[in-house]
Amino acid sequence: MQHEINTVRQINTEKSMFSKQLKKGISIIIPFFNAESTLLETAMSLINQKKDDTFQFEVLLIDNNSTDGGTKIAQSLETVYPDIFRYIYYKEPGVSNARNLGLRLASMEYIMFLDADDMYSRTALNDVYKFFKKNEKIIDIVFLPRFFMYVDENGNKTFKPHRRNKLFKKTGVFVESENKYELYFTSPNIAIKNNNLHQFDIDVPYGEDMLFISEILGDVDKVGFVSTAHYNYRFSSWSTVNKYESPVYAADLILDNMEKQFLPYTEKKESVPKLIQSMALNELAWRYESLGNKLFPFHFEKERWIEWKTRLRNLLRLIDNDIILNYSSIDRFHRYSILMMKEENTKVAIFDHIDFRQNGIQIYKEQNFETIISDMKVVDNKLVISAYLKMKLGELVKVTPCVSINGTEFELSYWTSVSGRYRKRDISNFFPAYKAEINLNEIFPNKDTEIYFFYKIGDKKFNIKQYYNVENRVFNINNKVIRIHGTDGIIAETTINDVRITWLENGKFVLSRLTDEESEVAFEIKTQNAPLKIQKLRYLFRNMPILDKQQKVWLYVDNFNTVDNAFYQYQNDYMKNDGIKRYYIYKRDFLYLGRYISDHHIDMSNMNFVKYGSSEHRELMLRTEYILAAYNEYFATVVPFDSGELLALSDVLKFKYIYLQHGVLHAKAPQTYDAERTYFDKVVISSDYERKIFTKELHYDDESLLQVGMSRFDMPHSNKRVNRILFAPSWRHTFVGDLNTFDENGNRTINIDQFIHSQYYESLAEIMQSKELEKFLEKKNLDLDIKLHPIFSGAMDILKPLVSGKKRIHLLAEQTIDAVNYSIFVTDFSSYLFDAVANKMPIVYYELDRDEFLAGNHNYRELYLGFEFGDVVNSIVSFIGSLKKIIKENYSVEPKYYNKMESFYNYPLHARDGLYNALKLMEGKTYGKQ
Repeated sequence: MQHEINTVRQINTEKSMFSKQLKKGISIIIPFFNAESTLLETAMSLINQKKDDTFQFEVLLIDNNSTDGGTKIAQSLETVYPDIFRYIYYKEPGVSNARNLGLRLASMEYIMFLDADDMYSRTALNDVYKFFKKNEKIIDIVFLPRFFMYVDENGNKTFKPHRRNKLFKKTGVFVESENKYELYFTSPNIAIKNNNLHQFDIDVPYGEDMLFISEILGDVDKVGFVSTAHYNYRFSSWSTVNKYESPVYAADLILDNMEKQFLPYTEKKESVPKLIQSMALNELAWRYESLGNKLFPFHFEKERWIEWKTRLRNLLRLIDNDIILNYSSIDRFHRYSILMMKEENTKVAIFDHIDFRQNGIQIYKEQNFETIISDMKVVDNKLVISAYLKMKLGELVKVTPCVSINGTEFELSYWTSVSGRYRKRDISNFFPAYKAEINLNEIFPNKDTEIYFFYKIGDKKFNIKQYYNVENRVFNINNKVIRIHGTDGIIAETTINDVRITWLENGKFVLSRLTDEESEVAFEIKTQNAPLKIQKLRYLFRNMPILDKQQKVWLYVDNFNTVDNAFYQYQNDYMKNDGIKRYYIYKRDFLYLGRYISDHHIDMSNMNFVKYGSSEHRELMLRTEYILAAYNEYFATVVPFDSGELLALSDVLKFKYIYLQHGVLHAKAPQTYDAERTYFDKVVISSDYERKIFTKELHYDDESLLQVGMSRFDMPHSNKRVNRILFAPSWRHTFVGDLNTFDENGNRTINIDQFIHSQYYESLAEIMQSKELEKFLEKKNLDLDIKLHPIFSGAMDILKPLVSGKKRIHLLAEQTIDAVNYSIFVTDFSSYLFDAVANKMPIVYYELDRDEFLAGNHNYRELYLGFEFGDVVNSIVSFIGSLKKIIKENYSVEPKYYNKMESFYNYPLHARDGLYNALKLMEGKTYGKQ
């Protein structure tokens, strides 16, 4: 029998059928919409429940307008198991409407909720019922631990506990005030009393669970927890909830929900209960702590952005400091970041420590001055030590880093460390960064050089009491905390370029020049402590004939399946008769590179090719002077050693890493390109603009930059332009897999569900399927070639059908292209546009997903250089309008854009020879004593 409930009268009728007297047991409410693929498995987890005969349970299957086979499955369940399942059709849309109906129809003592693709553990109902029955006089709500359930293509399941499970140690009743007000979850993994006191808010599309639970918790002081009753949440790559992870859709909703949580108390001018404060903070916390932004609506215009921040500040002021500062699920540094969003007055006092107080109460005491050694290296016979002070509330006090060298003190310049983007892509904390350089040529025999770092606030000095040594190229104590004591015991010691570098327990670094005999002993000790395969390389280096050691080697390497600036430079350099041996390092297989060589009729006869990571490659590193690389994944692309191996060879390897770039840097991604995070020795640039960015924003020394132009700018090409438009947009981090994750065909993995639900895909599909655009192109005898980033190779199966049957719109997959032969270049913000700038091509910027991009759906959301060289469009109509304007001007660049293009670049006429000559000039200045 099918039950269809549409009116209040029918609801009351149905309610009366069930609620004459509550039965001993549990009502499970399962709303569903198009759940054909999972509903039966969910139901089976209930059918197979292990329980005794002391109670019953009913399952209300509420069909919320399904159009698939889920309806028949639910009806069949009612037919076969009438004592368990009831099928109810309810046309009012929305999960809250469906759950509220279930609340009205439930006939048992207690109510639980289950989504149509989730499951309970085998004894969940039995364990919850007995616990609730025993404690029902003192609790109104019971929580279940939540587990993420991952189901592979063969149906095998694995379970991962939610991180908040650790807040619950065992089954029991917990007093909220004794547990830092963290004893809750914000999704329906709960059991409640059937008392008709609470309803889900039907006007809330996201967070309705949290509001519902908040209402219950506002009335209680104790909660129950049953550790053996697991709620298994099916993890999928996309659901409606995913949409609301983005601030584009959730920014206002988050604050609306907080206001609703607080309203019952604020309208009475009462303090918000601490548990409700904690629940509201939880929603902000996980969003704030996400690597990609899920909280701040950076896409808002200025006035709306200020209004939103003011609302957030005022709501945060309703949350007590102790709730924020004791919130164990938030990183300790992020707690203070959130505290600062309240914008309340903080007073700072300087003693033998730094004291931070609000309203007379100490909120933080800094006394360790923990310093992170972010890098140590020896380059150009200089020891370079880079560090930053990792301190909470650093933005409230001016701390000056200092160094003492043999008793002479120097104040060091400092800047905002990129590590202030602490576990995030956006700034969360202020950490002052600095570096010191010590010339090893000035280290003399029989005279030690002592170095130590400290800090000053005004005239008061503070010693460092704790270091943390990040993976670097000098000391083999990577990723370890180091406590500083007053003793002169040795923390670590190594020898590089005949200089012994010793780190003492008193915090000092001591540099000593070794004799030849001492150097030999040091070499042998380091060799014996190295892994066997590194020992072989070290002995190979020591026993290498002097002429072989003097034989210079240059290596050139691009990323996998890519021909880029390294190969273009190699084509220029390998023919030089200068005594240098040159090798091009290819990745994975040779097919992609071989196809490029064949397509361009390149003579390979005198070229040397070596496979990345091969024994030949590793041995060549012993004689390598320069590695010229177009990508910056150091241990995946540039060097064939892992960090430990590289450290064990630090006194043997002498190469410099020349970063060629694969495009003009215009995106604000300091977490990738800041000097703190890279191993670049030199960076190739093409413009004065880049020099400013690398020195002022990314903290490189001016002499680290080689302004010679990208090698591909020097490649010969035909000036014959065709009636074609090239559209080359960039990619997005939200739907691209890990950098080192590939499918069975060797393509970067793409999260298809995330991709097809993005603004990016919607806009791309609109372009590909536009009849209006196709008609315009036909009329103007133009073709539009869409060349996506190679990352999208794994998504071509869903993209190709979008251009099926199109005569003028084409999707390029494997084809190599020569962009300069096109008449018009179109992109969103891909750095490929700078090739069009170099060749004075008309440019149109097509914003595929402006809001999502600005809100943080990529590795970066800001550009150093904006849309300088062409019109900006975001619709088919405006796109056609810009194309018409370009065509009318006979495919020439507008003067206002042309003038910017004309003045943008500043590099030698021949970029490849410019780089070659710059590197040759560096020879002889590279190393100290050999």
